[in-house]
Amino acid sequence: MGHDQLLMNAKISSIRQNFRRDCLRCGASVETLIQALKDYPTARAILTLGGLDGRLLDKDYLNCVDWLEDVRRILDRKVVEDFITTLWNSWNNHNNFVFYGKKDEAHVVWDSTKTFCRDF
Repeated sequence: MGHDQLLMNAKISSIRQNFRRDCLRCGASVETLIQALKDYPTARAILTLGGLDGRLLDKDYLNCVDWLEDVRRILDRKVVEDFITTLWNSWNNHNNFVFYGKKDEAHVVWDSTKTFCRDF
């Protein structure tokens, strides 16, 4: 998956005039994929609850794919699988807010991720 395949506000605004580039959830000046998955406060809280440490949370990345490559390089295979499931649930939380105005707290998203990983 290319880092620009998921349509974030920054990408949509380059295609459609008068579309806001900023993040509707936290007010960041530009909503990008790395911001939505790693830097947005709720996403960061979900990742922290999942045990992701500062090596992967505090470093600045230009592209999401660079971050994911570091994740794959640093974490073992099973942890990476759980990490991807966590990102999936975090992204669903993002979409629920964008499309329905509904946002779960970080601990709710993390609890559903733990249950999913344990069951499958």
